[in-house]
Amino acid sequence: MKGVVLALLLVSGSAFAGDPWEFWPELDLYTRLGDTTRLYFVAAYAEGKESEFQTLDLAAYFDLTFKPLQRKVTLIGKDEWREDQDWRRKRYAWARIGYDHVFKASGEVRSTPEDRGIVALHGRAYLPAGFLFELRGRADLRWIDDEYSTRYRLRGELNRDFTWLGHTSNVYLQAETFYDTRYDSWARQLYQLGAEIMLTKHFRAEPSVAWQYDRLPEEGGLWAFAIVARWYY
Repeated sequence: MKGVVLALLLVSGSAFAGDPWEFWPELDLYTRLGDTTRLYFVAAYAEGKESEFQTLDLAAYFDLTFKPLQRKVTLIGKDEWREDQDWRRKRYAWARIGYDHVFKASGEVRSTPEDRGIVALHGRAYLPAGFLFELRGRADLRWIDDEYSTRYRLRGELNRDFTWLGHTSNVYLQAETFYDTRYDSWARQLYQLGAEIMLTKHFRAEPSVAWQYDRLPEEGGLWAFAIVARWYY
């Protein structure tokens, strides 16, 4: 684990030991509509993730995919058909559209909120030794103070399932880059190491550590400990 964190720092090339730490809590709810559709709701809080403001994101998404493809896997030495509450795990490609309303405040002073339309495409490939590689392209259609801009986000993720103490965990490593049309440049990088831990049939916890480096509008970085509570129905 320490080696992976060190690799993240080497890839970024600009990590600062003195970067501040933040806490990013999040609540997620997934509900299936059918074999190829589901809804996804998010409530997330952060202090400096998006700007100098404290932010509260309230978002709703609609996911659409092809019909699930069954695949055989080995769990604890026994072949069986995997019944997974994680809707995406049986998919090779899916699309997501959504809306995100971002409340902003600085101390006790509220700032103008932000509205976003979200469009994303996901694709994944199965690799040797049980690893999965997932690529996501996403566009944030943003209205900030009545001014429109677009932010393009490209994320790669490498993940693998592990079983420990009777719980299945999906450990992942992500790297994401952001292009912001307000600056006509690549403005941000985000690296994240975490695990989604299945605690019950419907509930999962996802702790992670993230490092974010901003080039624009001002250069700077921050560390964050994130914890996500996920419910699947």
